[in-house]
Amino acid sequence: MALNKLSQHFMPIQQWWNFGVIALKLCTLNNAFSAGKISPSIKDYAHIVEQCIDTKDLRLGKLLHSRMLATGFNPEILLWNRLISFYLKCRSFEDARQVFDKMPQRNTCSWNVMISGCTKSGRIVDAHELFDKMGERDAISWNAMISGYAQNGYSRQSLKLFGDMQHRGVKANEFSFASALSSCGDLSAAQEGKQVHAYIVKTGFEFNSILLNAMVDMYSKCRNMESARQLFDNIRERDVISWTAMIAGYAQSGYGEEALKLFCRMRSQAMRPDAVVFSIVLSASANLAALGHGKQVHGYIVRSGTESDVFVASALVNMYAKCGSTMDASKVFGGMNERNVVSWNTMISGYAQNGHPKEALQLYEQMIQAGTKPNYVTFIGVLSACSHAGLVGEGCFYFNSMICDHCIPPRTDHYACMVDLYGRVGRLKEAEELINNMPFETDAVVWGALLGACRIHGNSELGRHAAEQLFRFEPKRAGPYKLLSNIYASAGRWDDVAKVRNEMKEKGVQKEPGYSWIEAGNKVHTFVREDRTHPQTEEIYTKLEELSGKMKATGYLPDVDFVLHDVEVEHKEKSLFYHSEKLAIAFGLISTPSEVPIRIMKNLRVCGDCHTAIKFISRIEKREIIVRDVNRFHHFEDGLCSCQDFW
Repeated sequence: MALNKLSQHFMPIQQWWNFGVIALKLCTLNNAFSAGKISPSIKDYAHIVEQCIDTKDLRLGKLLHSRMLATGFNPEILLWNRLISFYLKCRSFEDARQVFDKMPQRNTCSWNVMISGCTKSGRIVDAHELFDKMGERDAISWNAMISGYAQNGYSRQSLKLFGDMQHRGVKANEFSFASALSSCGDLSAAQEGKQVHAYIVKTGFEFNSILLNAMVDMYSKCRNMESARQLFDNIRERDVISWTAMIAGYAQSGYGEEALKLFCRMRSQAMRPDAVVFSIVLSASANLAALGHGKQVHGYIVRSGTESDVFVASALVNMYAKCGSTMDASKVFGGMNERNVVSWNTMISGYAQNGHPKEALQLYEQMIQAGTKPNYVTFIGVLSACSHAGLVGEGCFYFNSMICDHCIPPRTDHYACMVDLYGRVGRLKEAEELINNMPFETDAVVWGALLGACRIHGNSELGRHAAEQLFRFEPKRAGPYKLLSNIYASAGRWDDVAKVRNEMKEKGVQKEPGYSWIEAGNKVHTFVREDRTHPQTEEIYTKLEELSGKMKATGYLPDVDFVLHDVEVEHKEKSLFYHSEKLAIAFGLISTPSEVPIRIMKNLRVCGDCHTAIKFISRIEKREIIVRDVNRFHHFEDGLCSCQDFW
């Protein structure tokens, strides 16, 4: 550490030494030239230019350039090109362009240096202007433009230029192929990606390691994991890039378990994961709520020495928060040597989502005091915290502060938080007025928040209006139909329930199958309603029967209002009690230590009866039960839920 600080202290001295040495050489040459003793050669000037490029010292380079002009020295094209390259590496585009424009002669290299330099500082328009003016283009020119477009986010233009290159008969190389594949991946253009793949095979580049990695990455981004895995398995010598592309593909395509398995395999083959891989795997663990896997990865991170990386540490905070362990998330956050806005946002949102609004708001104030500038994501977390606690006054204050104090224009997510906040306390009229007065077009998020509030407070008329708006944005999504049906069912309006269900049939709306999962023994166990496929099915159902008796003895009554009204009551109760989350909880009770909280994930919203039942189970079993559904976290403990029965 001391040596590093010492070297940093003396770095400016080293730079001044380099400057002095080169300046002395230049001065000696000029003096000799002025005295008529020698005439500096191209080799002499080229040597100094190369040293200027190495040091990237703009002042010295300009001094050299001015002396060349003052002495009437007429450089060859090669030296002009090196001067252009020097200015571009110093990010002085105007000086480079001035040299380029004043050149008495240019060769293809001159154009290529300018084009490549422009695409690298991000001046893609200037690069294309030069490209269009070129009389004769070689493969380097085409590759510079194709990769320049790809690297600067113009994927569609990059692919078009790649096609033009083929039509003109210019032979592609690994760099142009890699750029084209990258653009296909960014656009999720699977068909174009396959065509590029076929062309790679045709031209004999199919075993090129760079392109194999690029193809794995392209297919992964296009969600074609079968093709990606086939290529990956055929790579003889895989590097970190190969593993990263494949693991990221699984994680981003929703195959979290496969991502974790591949990560374990990567480690078993003595590959050293980097910060990017760790962040991806932590994200997969978070999405699965696989706390055990996440803790194992945390151990690897500590041993690898990457825990201090701000992005890895932020990913750790996110993983623990999304697994419902805010205590662990807070420990990691508290131990961070460096924090950026992402770190603060992750912890604030973690507190808000897990039912700790007070801590979320306190952390926001600490963030401001620390001098970190909040962004729009920060206020989503802050407003969510206010919403979860029913803090209407505070929510309005922060909403106005976001606009007036921090000049952040509100987005639909911020309005959705405010609608949720008003809805939580039953102020539905104000929630509706807020939506109607939004300065831009509404979307499904805000109407979904209003529909959820209508369900809680039983406002069927406003609920129908909110649902109709949602149908415009999401005509094939079953969730809004189900919520509206539940609103009618709770009011005993069974004719309207039937109408909603008929409407779903007519429009071909399919209910999304609900499932829940739990991690136990380093394995993720998934359940659906009335599931009997698990190896421990008998024990699970026996535990449920035992719980049913205890719960009814302590006052639990199954809420059968939301079940089809033309079904026998006994069948209704059984149907409710075999929901996927109850099966997962029963499995957790028989397979995990009694002192460990049970963590459940569900792909849909927890139903009203399950929410009530889990409160009873937490009291009877004296266990903390954490459920993360599609809306929010529910921390059940001693018969109470952190959501305060609003979700």
